[in-house]
Amino acid sequence: MNASTAAALRTPPPFTMKRKIAAILAADVAGYSRLVAEDEERTLTELAAARDIFDALVARVGGRIFNTAGDSIMVEFDSAVEAVRAAVDIQEAMKTRNLDLEPKRRLEFRMGLTIGDVVERDGDLLGDGVNIAARLESLAPPGGICVSRSVHEAVANKLSVGFKELGPRQVKNIPQPVHAYLVGSPGEMMVAAEPLVARRDGSVARPDRREPGLRRFLRRIVMLAAILGMVYFALPALQLAHTILDPYLHPPAQQAPDGEAGTPKPQATAPPGESAQPEKPPQPEKPAQTEKPAQPERPARPRAERPPAKPPAPKPEPARPETARPDRTGDPATVYAGLAREGLIADARSLPEFYHNARFLEAKGDRTGALAAYAAAAPLAGEAIDVHFRYASLLRMVRGPAAVRQAYAALIRTNPSVAAELMMAFGSETDDRRERLEAFVASHPGVAAADNLMADALLDQRDGGPTLTERRLAFDATERFLDAAASGDLSSRFVDRTFLDGWLDMARRRRGEIERFFSSARTRPTAAFSRSSTGWLTRLSLPEPASAIAVRIGEQGPFTSTGSSATLDSRTGKPMPNVEFELPPGTGRVTLYVTYQDRSGREAGPFPLSFDPGAATVESGRAALERFPESWVSFREDLPGVLSFAGLISNRCALSRVMIGFGDEPPRSQLPLPACDPSGSAALPSNASLVSLPNGTEVVQIQLVYADGSESAVRTFKRP
Repeated sequence: MNASTAAALRTPPPFTMKRKIAAILAADVAGYSRLVAEDEERTLTELAAARDIFDALVARVGGRIFNTAGDSIMVEFDSAVEAVRAAVDIQEAMKTRNLDLEPKRRLEFRMGLTIGDVVERDGDLLGDGVNIAARLESLAPPGGICVSRSVHEAVANKLSVGFKELGPRQVKNIPQPVHAYLVGSPGEMMVAAEPLVARRDGSVARPDRREPGLRRFLRRIVMLAAILGMVYFALPALQLAHTILDPYLHPPAQQAPDGEAGTPKPQATAPPGESAQPEKPPQPEKPAQTEKPAQPERPARPRAERPPAKPPAPKPEPARPETARPDRTGDPATVYAGLAREGLIADARSLPEFYHNARFLEAKGDRTGALAAYAAAAPLAGEAIDVHFRYASLLRMVRGPAAVRQAYAALIRTNPSVAAELMMAFGSETDDRRERLEAFVASHPGVAAADNLMADALLDQRDGGPTLTERRLAFDATERFLDAAASGDLSSRFVDRTFLDGWLDMARRRRGEIERFFSSARTRPTAAFSRSSTGWLTRLSLPEPASAIAVRIGEQGPFTSTGSSATLDSRTGKPMPNVEFELPPGTGRVTLYVTYQDRSGREAGPFPLSFDPGAATVESGRAALERFPESWVSFREDLPGVLSFAGLISNRCALSRVMIGFGDEPPRSQLPLPACDPSGSAALPSNASLVSLPNGTEVVQIQLVYADGSESAVRTFKRP
């Protein structure tokens, strides 16, 4: 981090604006504030899992998340059809996922969607399209989707979802009413709303289309009587027709040969060279005859009953050739990328297929199925860090850190890998995860993925946020990770390259945040020196809370603790370290080295601090003069015509000269100051600190000129 980097961070970059038409989706979690108030840590964990589902389904159809704030998400789509499809898939996946949660802890998104004109500025989108989508979201129920008329017209005949018309709605900060529709689940046909009608009281409602009860009852009685009449008169005629036509429609069966009794023969044969046409129903048991035509038989007498004809035997279906299985044995990253728009692969066999199934099921909210697919992928993953990381993350969220350690302990026994060992450290409890990751990095130098995970853990905001040392360690680890990515060493360790891209984006943001912090924050101890009866009193000022302080004077020798003070630390209840200590008498120019333990127990330092008695005299004198300006001069009551400036002489070495003005005149005259005596041991005459005043002087103006040439403000002193 150099001066040019810091300057670049302080200089706002130029921005560009571009206007375009886009489908905008706005979403937030219903009741999010209540969920956070009840259980903040659990809510944040569940929101992170929900965001994984949300982000994956948005990316699947090519959407782009352009703004997030807490539980709110704004997404841009090129197509309204893909936008609605993604919104429906997300809501269906969340319904499935919420089945595992008690009703009051369920995270349900409300979504609003419109097509509108927007302005793109540095990746962010602004304009009416964004505003209307946000207002439509407020009209949606928890777990619901509300769309504008433009979206409804674009997708009504293209997706198997129903719509319910809400009609024109007046929404906040939008001058014209927005015509809104609710979207149903896939395959659900929702009843469209009828036009609104006005009531006498000024409200609006749907028209009442219900038929009066008595009229509806009489209409049904008439319809039933008509049906019974038709059956009564038509049944005899149908019976007579059946009696007359039955012999012709069903002639008697011929005597079958022995062993085939009851099997009807064909009634006619085809001429030679042609296929016979069997009577209905077809008889597959007996092939068509090619003998001479048989003489037609006389129809049998009508019978009251005849046995039902034997149903034909089913024809055997021709064997279907097996569909060739796609070849998915190439580069895992290439194969996985090619599966992006596939559904669930039923006969998964390779790493990309198992991994795809796991991501697909996880996006749908089926965490049990996703864990099973991850468990099948993990033994094949080798050093593919993204597969292991996603498996361990989901396993830890669903079943806890102990399940991660158990699963990966078994995996290491059968399929050992450095990535699996890293997951053992990553899957630890929150309190000791940082220590385990640091130990892993120390024992496995060069594993860039471990550097990235450790950097993220070091910046955890628990217990008041990271210390300065943790920020420095996180910055160094982030630099190592980004250097490895720049050299191309990381690509082979990721099956999902979009996962790597996400890690790189987060690492770059992390590095920038740390640089901005160190460019503006005080990061090193400082010291102030003041004279005491025995020499010099040193007072330290630390950039952060500490539990212990140690000092060394000079380049050699041990560090000595400054001890503890009587003040208790409000965070720990233990005595705070003493920030003051005495330098030995006669200490000359020397370098002091200071170390301290931060609140995490890490040692910071040593930090060098220069001590120069001459410079300390000047600095301490100036500090005293600026702290107590009323002590500069004073009117003597016993000597009306005299002004005392003893307070200035006490800090003479900090001053170059002192200017004085009498009455209303500006300070133009110089006070007679004695020479600087750094040791303070020289004796001065009793009148060395006195100056005579002109007759009648009631006011004086004083201005100090310090040893470095800087000037104080002009101060006015009046006779009491």
